[in-house]
Amino acid sequence: MNSRTPAVPSASCSAQPVDVRLMGDDRAVRALVAALQQAAACGPATYKPMRDGNGTRAYLSVIVPVGPAPAT
Repeated sequence: MNSRTPAVPSASCSAQPVDVRLMGDDRAVRALVAALQQAAACGPATYKPMRDGNGTRAYLSVIVPVGPAPAT
């Protein structure tokens, strides 16, 4: 069962939530999550051991801001 709340679709002209899964060495994953949380609008992360027991998986949502309109 997936305990994460799915991203809510929003209008294309507003910020977009993106669900992110990170996998790797525990310290590296936690450091990257901390950096993302400082630099961007992120929800709290959920950490789980990797299936092979050799690292950590992290799940979080990142809000991607609306960028400038592409040049035509």
